[in-house]
Order: sequence, then C-alpha cells, then structure tokens
Amino acid sequence: MKMDAYDAKTQVVKALAHPLRLAICEYLLKIKEPRCVNHIAKKFSKNQSIISKHLSILQQANIITLKKEGTFNRYTVSNPELLKCIIESLNELVKEKALKSSKIIEMMG
Repeated sequence: MKMDAYDAKTQVVKALAHPLRLAICEYLLKIKEPRCVNHIAKKFSKNQSIISKHLSILQQANIITLKKEGTFNRYTVSNPELLKCIIESLNELVKEKALKSSKIIEMMG
C-alpha cells in the first residue's frame, strides 16, 4: 500500500480523535438532518468560531458535507452508515478496554 493511502486514513482518524469533533459527528448522525453552525454551537455551548474550525476539519476529512441552502450553510454526515460502523466499533473497543481494566483490578484486589 502506498503511503498516500495511509496519509488519507490518518487524516480521518485525526479528525475523529478530538472529543468535540466526535461528539458533533454523533450528534449529526443521530438527528439525521443538516444543521447550521449556529445550531451546533448552541447545542454544545461553544463559540461559533470554534465549531466552524472543527467542522472544517471534519469536512476536509470527508466525514461531513456542507450543503448550501439559501444563505445558510448546513452540515450533514457524508456517509451515515460508514460513520455509524466506525462509532459502534469505537464503542466496542472502549467496552473491551473497560472490561479488561475491571478484571485487572479484580485480580489485584
């Protein structure tokens, strides 16, 4: 595999690696309809400029898509089924890690 493919994959992983960006993705996936920056900023109690920065990173990684509707820019998930699979996989990994940690604690106690 060429390094370009690894670079592209790394861009996606890095985009999802920030807690707020991951939360935005989960939110957009859950509501299933495009949202503007102001709505997302209000939802997460963050400044619009902060949300715009994170949306830009997600858009560059092709995780979300910008849809222009009149004077509004609305964001939606590019591939909902794929993102759902990624998030479900992450949830399983976190559960496995928690389970292993609790078993280690039990063995030590």
